[in-house]
Amino acid sequence: MEEFGKINLLLRRFLLKRISALSRSKYSFFLTLFLLGGYSTNAQNFFLREDSLLTLLKTQYTSLSTNRILIVSELMSRHLPDEPLFDSLKNLLIQESEDSRDRNFICMSYSQIAKSYLNYYNRPDYYEKGKPYADKCLQVANESGLEGYKVSAYLLFARYYLNITQNQKALDYNNQAISLASAIGSDSLLCLSYSSISDTWNTLANKLSEFQALLNARNFAEKSKIHSLILQSLNELGNFYESVNDYEKAKDYYTLCENKAREWKESLYVFTSLQALGRTHINQKNEKLGILYYDKASRYGDSLGIGNLKLQIYLDLLNYYFNVSDPVKGFAYMNQHPELMEFIRKFGVEYQVNKLYAVLESTKNKYDSALYYLNLALPYEYGQKGNFSEKYNFADQLADVYKGMHKYPKEYKTLQLANKFADSSQNIYYQRDVMLNLDSVSLLLGNYKLSQQYLSQYDVYRDSIESLSKQKDLLSIEIQNANKRAEQQLKDEEEKRRTRNNIEYLGITAVIATIFIILVALGVFKMSPSIIRAIGFFAFIFLFEFIVLLLDDQIQIITHGEPWKVLAVKIFIISMLLPLHHWLEKKLTHYLTYKAHMIKSKIFNKKPVN
Repeated sequence: MEEFGKINLLLRRFLLKRISALSRSKYSFFLTLFLLGGYSTNAQNFFLREDSLLTLLKTQYTSLSTNRILIVSELMSRHLPDEPLFDSLKNLLIQESEDSRDRNFICMSYSQIAKSYLNYYNRPDYYEKGKPYADKCLQVANESGLEGYKVSAYLLFARYYLNITQNQKALDYNNQAISLASAIGSDSLLCLSYSSISDTWNTLANKLSEFQALLNARNFAEKSKIHSLILQSLNELGNFYESVNDYEKAKDYYTLCENKAREWKESLYVFTSLQALGRTHINQKNEKLGILYYDKASRYGDSLGIGNLKLQIYLDLLNYYFNVSDPVKGFAYMNQHPELMEFIRKFGVEYQVNKLYAVLESTKNKYDSALYYLNLALPYEYGQKGNFSEKYNFADQLADVYKGMHKYPKEYKTLQLANKFADSSQNIYYQRDVMLNLDSVSLLLGNYKLSQQYLSQYDVYRDSIESLSKQKDLLSIEIQNANKRAEQQLKDEEEKRRTRNNIEYLGITAVIATIFIILVALGVFKMSPSIIRAIGFFAFIFLFEFIVLLLDDQIQIITHGEPWKVLAVKIFIISMLLPLHHWLEKKLTHYLTYKAHMIKSKIFNKKPVN
């Protein structure tokens, strides 16, 4: 019986390892996450080549203005902060804004510079360089009473603290931004504030609050009528549905975003929508269609002449090949696109490529070579400030190599380090997986008591994840209910509008009817023909303008709101109504000024029959 228990326990451990291995691909994504977030394109609407932007600065925007600041910011976004051109552009912006003594320009310049530093993934050195500019923006805004730029500074602080994993501080600054933006009454700032807090809720794994924030962001974007904010909100909702694996809903939002972006000529969101559609199809294991959309996005990036956009496609596909497809294909893809390695070197993360080589060597069971490449990356990985998720994944990868080499004591020591990183990252999936790995290696080392402790701890994390899975099901129901409430709210607002319009139409009809009754009454009594003609003139204007008003909604639907089509249809309608207007006005006026008096005379002069 005791032997049966041992066999049963070993069988259970084997099954748990297989389940964990199957689910790990969901999280091995972090192995090359630096490639996804390494470069951030500034969302300005200056889709011109760099030389064209520099020409604009030298010719059209020679003196300090909002557009000059935005163009310089766009140029900065196309260069890493370590590059000399970035530094010279930054100094130019500071010098010009400070010389102007215009507080709006000063705040705007410092805000844009801070944003240029904070919009990078896993670069703590950039974050520390960017924060003083956010501090300066807030200082000037406070001294000058510029409430809008105070909101901008709060949002920059929220991004800074989110980047360095101080999530509660990020949440506090987001809430301050929302509160101040509400007091100002700015729809655009409220949109940006809710968009920012959605990022924080996402990091805190509060999907329902994230979803509600994104809905609020979309509502305020539509109220602001700013095209770029509306498209941003659609894209973010697509990202949300993609994150909860509702890929069909995600594709709906990305397609809507693409169509609107083409209509409004917002080039950035055409590109990002095509890129997102490619990524979503890849996530659905539809490689052929995913690559097709990536090719569309790549060609579109070429048409804009901005190489950095195309680079993002390369990075996406490189992630796909190394995490989902085949590392050999990944290296072949890198060799076909040498600009990838150039970017990786410029960004200062060349050590990450050693991890990719380790993946390739491990698939060939060449663990000595894999260990060699991981040891090259090790000082850079463990020397990072924060970024515990990446540290955990590196330690986990290193432990797998030691396991393949049957060096179990080293595997155990490395997994203990991975456990510390998992705890620091507060990622329950990491904590679960490392407990199972520690259980297995402890068993191989013959420490059965410790193995059982790790297995018990694994059960705790597994139960917590199962509880989270149930919460995820509840979340799906809550999201569906929120969608239904939002749709019902739109229907209710449309019904209120229709009811209000019907009441107004009824009132206008009553007024026109009253005017004609008065007109007829004036005709029966002997009134001046000029008075009758004047009242008749205005009565028919009201009548025929009311007819055009009733047709207006249908005209908008038929013409899709295009001005020249609306004009053509209204000219056609008026060309038909105008002659009828004149003919009826003439006939009715003639009848009321002559015929009505004759009828009245016959009625009142008729003698009674004895």
